[in-house]
Amino acid sequence: MTEQRRKQHARKSKKQIRQQRQLTVAGIVAAIFLTIFGMGALWGRSLGGVKTEDIAKTLQGMGQAVQVTYDYNNVLRMEGQDTFYGWSEAEKQKNFTVMYQGTMQIGSDTSGLTKENITIDKKTVTVKVPAVKILLNDINQSSISVYDKDDKKFREIRLEDFNGFCNDQKPVDEQTAFDSGKVAEAQERLTNVITMTVKAMGKFETVKVEFEKA
Repeated sequence: MTEQRRKQHARKSKKQIRQQRQLTVAGIVAAIFLTIFGMGALWGRSLGGVKTEDIAKTLQGMGQAVQVTYDYNNVLRMEGQDTFYGWSEAEKQKNFTVMYQGTMQIGSDTSGLTKENITIDKKTVTVKVPAVKILLNDINQSSISVYDKDDKKFREIRLEDFNGFCNDQKPVDEQTAFDSGKVAEAQERLTNVITMTVKAMGKFETVKVEFEKA
């Protein structure tokens, strides 16, 4: 019974997380809609209707607004290591397990969008945006810890060469973000928000979002 309750609680937590993400995106879209309609739908009533520069200007801050925040942790099992980025006990320990945590911001920088990135063909709009990528990757220095076999818990350690550690580990963590679908998630989220926003600006039936190659 206890194990079943734990599984039910875990499923509930994942569902709540998905709902929270959906609400966040919905809130962003709602805020954009209010901005658009608060201008009195001037675009739609103007002689030229919605113009490419109108769409570009509206979308410029969108990439930052719908970024995906990815909190991660990684475990390294080191064997036969005499040195470990300046950690004073590495030579003595030789075999040890290290854990650390970090945060990534994944998204597309749409701040530079111009009318050249937008094409309007009757009721179809094509939007070309920069590739989704890792915009920020920050490893928490105070989270770096080693497993203490005697106390049976992780304890914080100090690395003299923290920059070297980051230079080696960040590419590994970023590849994990790609492999685990976090980058694809950010791309899908931005596509959905751009599509809904552009459709709200005019009577467009189709919105195509094209991402540049990374």
